[in-house]
Amino acid sequence: MRTSPNVVKSKSEAYFDILAGAPTMDGKLKEPDLEFHCNVCGGTGISKKIARGDGQGVLFCADCGMGMVDNPPDTTDGFYEDGYYGTVAAGVPGYSDYAFTAEHGLLWCRLIIEALAPLGGRILDVGCADGFLLHRLSSRYERFGIEVNAAASAKAAAGGVTMIANDVSDPKVTGGFWGKFDVIASIATFEHVLDLRKAVQTCLDQLAPAGLLLFEVPLISDHRDNNDWFNSSYEHIYYPTVSGLDRLFSSFPGVYFTGFETDIKGYGSTYIGVATRDASMFARAQRLFQATDQAVLDGLDAVETQLNLAYHVVHCFRPTPERVLALPALLDIEAAPNLLKRLTQLWYGDSVLAVERDVYFDAFQFHQQDARNWQDAYHALAGTQSNGSA
Repeated sequence: MRTSPNVVKSKSEAYFDILAGAPTMDGKLKEPDLEFHCNVCGGTGISKKIARGDGQGVLFCADCGMGMVDNPPDTTDGFYEDGYYGTVAAGVPGYSDYAFTAEHGLLWCRLIIEALAPLGGRILDVGCADGFLLHRLSSRYERFGIEVNAAASAKAAAGGVTMIANDVSDPKVTGGFWGKFDVIASIATFEHVLDLRKAVQTCLDQLAPAGLLLFEVPLISDHRDNNDWFNSSYEHIYYPTVSGLDRLFSSFPGVYFTGFETDIKGYGSTYIGVATRDASMFARAQRLFQATDQAVLDGLDAVETQLNLAYHVVHCFRPTPERVLALPALLDIEAAPNLLKRLTQLWYGDSVLAVERDVYFDAFQFHQQDARNWQDAYHALAGTQSNGSA
């Protein structure tokens, strides 16, 4: 959605206009940023600027809506040192427990790959970390990875992944694998690159004629709170919007593209998308996406049911009674310890909430009865006084 400079400002987003004469949050005037150039559409106008928690600004294109940090670094290598996949220090970029996060964050992706390429094929994971997703695929897949973190890359290679580069824009990728991959996965990666358009173009160019690009990125939502993205993950360069992604993928000739916003419980939105140049593959992927996002399980086959459960219960943390009863269909094919740990957390949260509801209801009933008792006592007293006066 294109954002107007006159849009009503959300209380949850600390952004301010940077148009000529517009006040900043400290009350001083700021001149327009004359050097802004949108990586997606080439626009030079800025609709708004949001201040991240670290003080860095995020500029949003007035034309396509895509967001990008103001003054991006020349290189991002410093963000992804060895601690990135296992840090617990406050304010340091990275994951406190990557294996746990990957278990519930990547299951849906693995199931889509297996559904759309059931016979195997060449799979490239851009930003593969230690190869978690690729290691979960069977030996019928040829597994390739790109990873900037040297320690994680070595771990992926030790598990049988062919590492081809440390950056998606490396000439070894752009010049050596044209049209080679049946599936390219880019999960939580595109927001980290310095040149988003080039990264997506490179991935599309490396696809086989019927290949597909499957990706997930954080999303600046039009209707959900975005504070999580503006107050964490400060290594992000891009802040995608639906309109920005639509503009980006529609600019590549012959590419079919679709996707949807996730509704992750207790966290900011993400966007799951797929792109391909093959109409038949797109139809299959579109059907799977519809099954993944479907509100109920009615009409889904076994594979679609497993995918729906992996997305709604494991990834988005939104179980329903229907999905809880259907979970054995998913656990039949995937019952890793970290997955069971995630489900345990969900069930614990639901049980605590249920107890709190019961406690609240009991307290509410007590106070309601107490109020009635006081009301009855008042009326009785008022009646006695009235009779005495008579």
